[in-house]
Amino acid sequence: MDDNKIIILMDHTIHHNEHHAEDFDDIASKLKEAGADEAASLAEEAAKDVQAAVDKLKKAEELYKQSL
Repeated sequence: MDDNKIIILMDHTIHHNEHHAEDFDDIASKLKEAGADEAASLAEEAAKDVQAAVDKLKKAEELYKQSL
């Protein structure tokens, strides 16, 4: 795969997963409203986990671009 395609794939994956993190936060809010605090906490953790993965992929992309 050429360099440009790798960067495009990484960009797409980053943005796609950022939306998942937002979705998980929305779910957590709805769970809180429903009084399901334990479930809301887990959904919040999931959002943080996804965001942490996104942050790592962003760093990987930066390193890859620097290596070109």
